[in-house]
Formats: sequence, structure tokens, C-alpha cells
Amino acid sequence: MKIKKSQSPTSSNKNDKTIYPGNFASAMITIINGKKIRRLEWTDQEEYGLLKDNFLMIHRDNKFHQWIVSDGDLSAIDWVILK
Repeated sequence: MKIKKSQSPTSSNKNDKTIYPGNFASAMITIINGKKIRRLEWTDQEEYGLLKDNFLMIHRDNKFHQWIVSDGDLSAIDWVILK
């Protein structure tokens, strides 16, 4: 589902569209398809998850780390796809 700019909590760019993939399973499909994702709950706007070298990675503090998925991530429904 695409969200209009006025509804997007993460973007002020009028050309940027935030897409909500829904639950964790949908977010992982998004990652497998080559997109970056993040949770609205994450306060660091530069934090995101992706596949890198066939590993699930998280970008945090300007570095890539192997992502150890938490119970909160598994049950979250606040995932967004980054452009």
C-alpha cells in the first residue's frame, strides 16, 4: 500500500513515497527483493536493515552489523520501505 506524503510520518520530500510492508514476514520479502527497511520505532533515522553479502544486516552508527532480530522486530507492524 502506498501512503501519500501527507500521511507519511518519515518523509518531508514530496517525491518520496513511504510504503508500509506490514508485518515482519512482509518486511523480509521486501529485503529479499533488494530494498532497505526500517521500523518507525527506531529513533535513528539512519538505521535500516538490508541484505548484504547474503547476510541480514543492520546499518547503525555508520557501520553494518549482523542483525540479530528481536522479539519486538518479529511482532512489529511498523515497518517501512526506504527509497
